[in-house]
Amino acid sequence: MEEKKVRGPQLAAIMTLYFVSMAITVVTPAMATFMEHWPDKAEYISYISTLPTLFIVIGTFLAGAIMGRKIRYRTLAIIASVIALIGGVAPAFFDNFELTLVCRAVMGFGAGLMAPLGNALIVGLYKGQKQASILGYGTLFMNAGGIVLQMLGGFLAGTGERGWQMVFWGHALLIVAVIMAFFLPEPPVEEVVSNSGKKESVGKKVYVIAALIFFYNLFAFPIMLNMSTLFVQRNAGGPAVAATSLSLYTVAGVVAGFTFGFLFKAVKRFVITLGMALCGVGFLLVFAGHSMIVMTIGLIVVGFGFSTFFPAFMTWMGMVTPPSTVAMASSLILACMNLGGFVASPYNSLLMRIFGEDHFILPMIVIAIVFDLVAAVVFAFASPFRKENT
Repeated sequence: MEEKKVRGPQLAAIMTLYFVSMAITVVTPAMATFMEHWPDKAEYISYISTLPTLFIVIGTFLAGAIMGRKIRYRTLAIIASVIALIGGVAPAFFDNFELTLVCRAVMGFGAGLMAPLGNALIVGLYKGQKQASILGYGTLFMNAGGIVLQMLGGFLAGTGERGWQMVFWGHALLIVAVIMAFFLPEPPVEEVVSNSGKKESVGKKVYVIAALIFFYNLFAFPIMLNMSTLFVQRNAGGPAVAATSLSLYTVAGVVAGFTFGFLFKAVKRFVITLGMALCGVGFLLVFAGHSMIVMTIGLIVVGFGFSTFFPAFMTWMGMVTPPSTVAMASSLILACMNLGGFVASPYNSLLMRIFGEDHFILPMIVIAIVFDLVAAVVFAFASPFRKENT
């Protein structure tokens, strides 16, 4: 399949999908504010942040089944961004915890419908080195969006007594996604049957990619959630210092996204090994470091590593699945990534019960280190980017 020429506004529209993909994190800096406003709901406050993740999984699977087949990419993007916008902003108009959770679920569903569009469009429109570079830029915009949206949420949450309500206005930025969706390109229509007449299916290796990203998120996500606790335990600073370090993790992801095209060209065969090894080494620094500086460096290394191997995974996905199933493959991978984040909560609770509330974080980090370094070694010998594939 030949590349379809993509104009500037169309590429900008694709990058907008990545930029707003972290919209559910607008509320993350406001957890304490929500706790103060709904003290009787303290046990359930975290669901304001985590519940959308479950509905992202549902929306992502649905998107994979219909986009490019039963509904055009552009149409789906418009519908998805409108749903996410309404669900995101709605809680600013009332004061009801249960109804807020319903709106968060709606917001997550809309975000899920939108989630696989960017990757599917890039894999469908670009090939080879150019595809890898554009996927890297997508990761850049995703991380940049995370920074901007969380900063916006933090600012709105601190605007006074109504800060808990004002924070939901941060989702109004999704208006940009609604407008830009009208400029999205449509990839060439692919046949959905093979030469033998049988319906094409997602490549088997896509399930391997999905499983890997699921377990990575399952092991890594709780570490990020508990980072402020670890900083306090080690007298390395309070929640504010931990938040700054986590912000630098995201900044490192921006840098990795910008340089991914160059890295992919330079190391190709070992790009996944490099990314996974950096994550393992980064978590090792967090584990061994007892100072703010060392732990922060560790988080920066992890952020760079994740934003190196994730676009590589998406490039791998484009290589091993038929063009007609790219949308479903992308949806499967992103759904498993978000499912890993959702399952991370009971995983976190399990480790807490096994090791105790004061000692569960370090075993959690060890598990992540082992997973990342073992994966790095495996991909050093079984790289999907062998010379004949690139």
